[in-house]
Amino acid sequence: MASSILSDCSSARLLPLRRALLPQRVPRSRPCPALASSRRLFAAARPHLLPRPPRMDSVPPAAASSAESATVSADASAKVIDGKLVAKQVREEIAVEVSRMKDAIGIVPGLAVILVGSRKDSQTYVRNKKKACEAVGIKSYEVNLPEDSSEEEVIKHIASFNSDPSVHGILVQLPLPRHMNDENILNAVSIEKDVDGFHPLNIGRLAMQGRDPFFVPCTPKGCMELLHRYGVEIKGKRAVVIGRSNIVGMPAALLLQVWSEGIG
Repeated sequence: MASSILSDCSSARLLPLRRALLPQRVPRSRPCPALASSRRLFAAARPHLLPRPPRMDSVPPAAASSAESATVSADASAKVIDGKLVAKQVREEIAVEVSRMKDAIGIVPGLAVILVGSRKDSQTYVRNKKKACEAVGIKSYEVNLPEDSSEEEVIKHIASFNSDPSVHGILVQLPLPRHMNDENILNAVSIEKDVDGFHPLNIGRLAMQGRDPFFVPCTPKGCMELLHRYGVEIKGKRAVVIGRSNIVGMPAALLLQVWSEGIG
């Protein structure tokens, strides 16, 4: 079985506005490429892991040469997954979709980001999202709040974006300051605009067979998109997910299970 090696993760959380671009629903009966899906989000990936080859000192002498040949053959057929290349392709596809949407119905997708505090890494993420939106023609809205803001102030801005028809997706940049309750704030985001896929209803629908979430967390969805674009067969494979966060590990495991059963 060929292995896949991640060459770059710099395209993380790329433009999670697929549903805003093409609002038709897509059945879960098969994986589909970016342009055929309305809710598929594209981002960084994780490597497709190859089972560890047997230790040569544990292989009988008669079988050592054949085992070594098999290992060399597997290495020779290793597949490199280029995250930057796929990200570039996705950006180009989204730019075309946004242009067509604007011409056809006069609507331009809008993404709102709420940043609380002045963490350098969070500021960088928000800045990159804004640049990505500008590159493909998506409108971006940004709210920057001081570190000592209250939960009520954050939720007030979320409510404003929820009711704004020009905003199709809302991101609350994590982590939030320690005095805030993440659950209260994330639950305030309208499920139809929860492009990060963090709302419990979106996660719950992802975990249930026969249910379709409005949005899937973008990093694990990006992993699946990369595997799909590189033709990596998931059904019947064994996968290892390192980490169990609500943002990446847990939804990644759910997606692997759904797709491996042939219903994703």
